Amino acid sequence: MKDLQLLTILFFSVITLSCNKDENNDNLPPQQETFEATINGGTYDNYSFTIGAYQITKGTNGNTLSIDIADPNGDMVTLFLNGDGGFSSNTVKPMGGIDSNNFVTYGLIRQSNPQLSYFSSSGNVTITNNREHPTELGHRLISGTFSITATSSDGLNTTSMTGSFIELNYVD
Repeated sequence: MKDLQLLTILFFSVITLSCNKDENNDNLPPQQETFEATINGGTYDNYSFTIGAYQITKGTNGNTLSIDIADPNGDMVTLFLNGDGGFSSNTVKPMGGIDSNNFVTYGLIRQSNPQLSYFSSSGNVTITNNREHPTELGHRLISGTFSITATSSDGLNTTSMTGSFIELNYVD
């Protein structure tokens, strides 16, 4: 009878440990990297911006991240995140926020046709997850959401951009 009780306890212990380990998503394989946004206003009319190519650059001081994305039509978006609050999950980066090194968080939308740039005037980026890459040593995967209002460089147009990015890979 003691063997049966011991076996039962061992069985439930293994299941409990397995369930706890599954809740930790650091070891899960990467999801398909995405960047999706809807841009509306100014010279945009409910434009669906999707990822074509991207690059994330970590500042030499380690306190900034620049997420640069181009879509298949040649439009580009930059989300520059200062070091204030770090880059961990649930960190909110307000547009115009200035960190202790005087770096400013901002969003930049560059439209290819017509050639026009929009600079953020309000909004934020929320980092929803930032984890170690499970298979690439020294890399991280970052995910988040954003809602930004931006004004054209000539001051004549205002647009809004909302969307998300999932599991974008960068060198830590």
